[in-house]
Amino acid sequence: MTPEAIRKEAIEKSQHWWLCDNILNHPGQCGLLRMDFPRIFILIRDYDTSYWADYEEWKNDIVEVNFFSPSEREEADLDSLLTEAWNFLALIEEEEENQYELNNGHQD
Repeated sequence: MTPEAIRKEAIEKSQHWWLCDNILNHPGQCGLLRMDFPRIFILIRDYDTSYWADYEEWKNDIVEVNFFSPSEREEADLDSLLTEAWNFLALIEEEEENQYELNNGHQD
């Protein structure tokens, strides 16, 4: 599979994920919201720290997973969901860098 095909597949998998924040009441925190079954909210308690963390540290020490329904938690593959969320964040960061370069004239 080509890098472009891998990226396209990752973007398709991320269509139900949202990056959320509330800087008025919870500065430094943000959340990942998944609006497909199983529906979850992943609180990132310290977004700045999470930016530099590896996956294991992020999964074990930085995030807090909340399911919308207990029945959804019972049927969920938590490791798979956390991997999806991690990959979604990576895509967001990549896109932010691309947009910055486009808007500031730093194209390759």
